[in-house]
Amino acid sequence: MPLVHPLVILGAFAALLMVRRVGGRAVPAWAAAVAGGLLVLATGGISPQEAAAAIDWGVLATLGGLFVVGAGLGRSRLADAALARLDALPLSGPVIAGLLAAIALLSALVTNDAVAVVGAPFLVRLARHRDLPPEPLLVLLMAGVTTGSVASPIGNPQNLLIAASPVLDAPFAGFLVHLGPPTLAALLAVLVLVRLAYPGLFGAAPPGERGADRVETRDLRRDLPVVLSLGVLGVLVVAGVVTGLSTDLPALPPIAIALAAAAPLLLLGPDRRELLAGVDWRTLVLFVGLFVMTAGVRSSGLAEASFGEAGGSVAILMAVAVAGSQVVSNVPLVAIALPFVEPGGTTALMALAAGSTIAGHVTLLGAASNLIVVESAGRMGETVRARAFTAIGLVLVVVQGFCYWGWLSLVG
Repeated sequence: MPLVHPLVILGAFAALLMVRRVGGRAVPAWAAAVAGGLLVLATGGISPQEAAAAIDWGVLATLGGLFVVGAGLGRSRLADAALARLDALPLSGPVIAGLLAAIALLSALVTNDAVAVVGAPFLVRLARHRDLPPEPLLVLLMAGVTTGSVASPIGNPQNLLIAASPVLDAPFAGFLVHLGPPTLAALLAVLVLVRLAYPGLFGAAPPGERGADRVETRDLRRDLPVVLSLGVLGVLVVAGVVTGLSTDLPALPPIAIALAAAAPLLLLGPDRRELLAGVDWRTLVLFVGLFVMTAGVRSSGLAEASFGEAGGSVAILMAVAVAGSQVVSNVPLVAIALPFVEPGGTTALMALAAGSTIAGHVTLLGAASNLIVVESAGRMGETVRARAFTAIGLVLVVVQGFCYWGWLSLVG
């Protein structure tokens, strides 16, 4: 019998994330998670051997590989080349739809945070070239990276936690089948709402020579490792879906995809140290602490015992995920909820993934990718109005929530 029940420690961790301060000092999420994990270990919630076994090194390696690819994309000049091409086009409906599709696809491949890092300065420059306020494009970016990451097990950190669950044998196929179709409808909702909220964005004329950034082809040769990494990532993600749907082939695991995609950058890139410096080590440490804490809850047997009929409701799970993510943030929320949701099977896990991710629409603080965009724009002297974002985001959460609830209820 442990001195302190692991569930009590998990509750204290959640409370600490709500307050985020101890003795007047800010407590980062990773530090709270490490403290919680050590406390579970020290109070006998699990043994040191069980704690070591609870750390999913595959998830950590997958995240690390994706961070490397994201860092390489951020350091490349591919965004400059894309901007030069966009400067020749008016911001018509099809162009903006294509921009949103690119944002969503990249988010599904290299995580929403990585696309936010690259996309914010890119879209601020795109707006300035047309003498437009950047806010509409930045809102499009934040909504696009959040929505686009829903249907991929590597689209965001909380999805990767869910993808590592033993309940999911083929995470790429599982996410695509359960969350792919409603994500297309959810992206259409983003496009419609942005058009209604910012009608002046659509149809803006190209800037001509005045604003265009010239990018020589030879300047992009150094970015060949990034292009190779993105190509490998895209091909292997498709392979992951195909093998997941096949009954004859073993499913391709996310760790193999992420590490293979990072390999060209680590082997051929000229600035490996800078790439490794771009890895978000704090998130990796956060995951270590979360793994140990949730292992303590699993070992107690309370998760299976407490999962009732209400816990299996897609609507309730999504509502709790959206609301809870506003309090403790989505990654800790998923880690806390996962032991209780897993007995509900794949549909319950997909509801948790969808709800915890679209929760990022509610406020600018609701997702790390939102904060990345706001901070990046702020360094360039631009702002996004919190009220305007939330006004659009609340409608998005409701509309997208119905999309995901309807589809999961149908296929579940």
